[in-house]
Amino acid sequence: MEEWPSSSPWPPPDRLVLAGRTIRPGTPNGKLSRFGESVWHLSPGHPDAHQAINGIHWGRWPAPLVLPFKTFGLAALDEPRPVTVEMGSLGEPMSVDTVSGRLGELRIFAEWMHQQGLQAINEVTDANLDRFRTHILALTTSRDRKGQLLSAVRTLWEYRAHLPTECHLTTANPWNGASGPSLAGVQARSRENKTPRIASETMEALLAWSLHMLEDIGPDILAARDELALLEARISPAQTRYLQLSAKKRVKQFLADAADTGTSLPGHRSADGSRKVNEAHLARLAGVSGITAASRRAIADAGLPISDDTYLGTITGRIDGRPWRDRPITVTELPTLILCLSAACFAIVCYLSGMRPGEALNLRHGCRQEDPVTGQLLVDGRHGKGQGRLPHTEAEEDVWGRTWVVVRPVHEAIAMLEALSASPFLFPASLVSAQERRPADEHARVSRFITRDLGIFTTWVNTEFQRPDGQPVIPPDPGRQIHPSRFRRTLAHFIVRRPRGLIAAALQYGHVATRVTLSYAGPAHTAWMEDLAIERLELIVEQSEEDWTLLEEGEQVSGPSSAEYRRRVAQARRFAGRVVNRVRNVERLLGQVDPSIHHGEGVTCVWRAETAACRTAKLDQGLPADDAPDESECRSTCQNLAYTDRDIAQLRSRLVVLETGAADPLAPHPLRDRAAAQAAQVRRVLSRHDAISEPVQEATA
Repeated sequence: MEEWPSSSPWPPPDRLVLAGRTIRPGTPNGKLSRFGESVWHLSPGHPDAHQAINGIHWGRWPAPLVLPFKTFGLAALDEPRPVTVEMGSLGEPMSVDTVSGRLGELRIFAEWMHQQGLQAINEVTDANLDRFRTHILALTTSRDRKGQLLSAVRTLWEYRAHLPTECHLTTANPWNGASGPSLAGVQARSRENKTPRIASETMEALLAWSLHMLEDIGPDILAARDELALLEARISPAQTRYLQLSAKKRVKQFLADAADTGTSLPGHRSADGSRKVNEAHLARLAGVSGITAASRRAIADAGLPISDDTYLGTITGRIDGRPWRDRPITVTELPTLILCLSAACFAIVCYLSGMRPGEALNLRHGCRQEDPVTGQLLVDGRHGKGQGRLPHTEAEEDVWGRTWVVVRPVHEAIAMLEALSASPFLFPASLVSAQERRPADEHARVSRFITRDLGIFTTWVNTEFQRPDGQPVIPPDPGRQIHPSRFRRTLAHFIVRRPRGLIAAALQYGHVATRVTLSYAGPAHTAWMEDLAIERLELIVEQSEEDWTLLEEGEQVSGPSSAEYRRRVAQARRFAGRVVNRVRNVERLLGQVDPSIHHGEGVTCVWRAETAACRTAKLDQGLPADDAPDESECRSTCQNLAYTDRDIAQLRSRLVVLETGAADPLAPHPLRDRAAAQAAQVRRVLSRHDAISEPVQEATA
């Protein structure tokens, strides 16, 4: 620790920096920084194990200003945020990553002060702040960055109530209260979620191959990894024979056994392309720590064949009825395959659950659950946003935890991840090589590495497997690389498009308001609206063409609106197409060409609001009435109904089911009576339709 003034307003040097924070469970005491140390490690105060929080290196600051800015940093960690337009509401302190970022920005201010000869914060005047603003605005960095640097100075001023006088900016409200972004000319941003969705073709292929990786390829990777781990730990059954011998005899016995069985020695390719014995793996097989000079001579004298590589396990998985590869996994490629398997499991867990990337990355072993009453498959985790974001003790996790209802592949992926690593995290910081700075038992994998892993997985699949047309099996996304936050946005897009999908997505995502879910799904996204409008226009054009073709071929139509049906189909048929380049033009065109004919199950609605029985029924109940048919409120007496030959074919099939139900002696009387009444109604419709069809058939004959 640095030297400390004997009498000063500064906090004591042995004061724990994160004393006011709940520390993430499992953090060693030796990793907790103290006020007087030259480096502050703030990661233990962050709730997410996957976040890499930059440490504060005070040795890089101007020496005279270290203590004042350290004191501000401690206040920012301990005290609630002041009520200002930039800092938000009073109540919670800044998150540790925000504190780290603010201090990084204030270091620029401290260095500028030092260059100006200012040795204390309370020496700064309004004129100094004006010069600093001019200095920042003249930088070549982005406007956003300039706004952040100016906002950091405002933050220092706003915390003055929690700081000693030596740390006060003795100025008026900096820059007359203007915010940093406004001073830098940053434009106000829309709250629309602009994270790009993954293209359908890419996402479908990525998910399909992730499932192949989990179900067909993953077990072989896991078996190869386990075989290597047993050999390295010298507990493999294949080593038992050699471990009973002295170390000097083990290699000789291994060579003798290989000669008797005709087994090739493990090999690898050297720089000149020739085969060499893989001595490291041969030592594993023989249960020795290394190959001595004597053993090396024995290997050369044995004259045994050398394999072209070092293989592990066997290939048991099959894709489309064939083994997924024609040779076993090699020691060299095993680390890459482990990364690919982990990336595939992440895609399954994150995409099929709707979790935020941080929520998925912080899942721990044992998170799989099954509801004993409903049989629902559950995953227990913690909130990635909103309430409960501060670290909690293990006892508090039950209160602040979050549970997701998931499908079976998510449970299977979690089971694979639990078998893949002994780390408490499903996605540890490192799977194939230890990291001293972020050990796997304390930290989860960082999002940017997951992005890299997904890229490695996609490249590996496209290299190992080919489509008959030569195109990549996982087509590239037209936008950019696939990063974890795009999964959640893409899933919302697909769920919301399904019937009652908005509510389902809001429940799965834990949103309080459905407008948040709509933001994820992309209701304000122009491309999303264009997709919907274009798809609807294409549906109407195709449906109108089919209706007209069938009428021309002699399809009969009965019911109250049969004549109106024919008139609208003939009118829509005259649409010859039009070039459109804007979504407004598409919507305007929809209003012009839409015949408002809706084909349902066994019935067609030729929609007219004034005669719609479903609309009248909803209005009678005091419910809002839409300008479209509601099949759940359909009435057989409605004047909008028409019946095509296609509808009649469906009704004939339905009549068989209804008559069977009406004649079922084991069914309750109310159900039989209801089936009989519905059957009678269907017969009347069929009878009327047949009556108009018979004359046509006779004339044709």
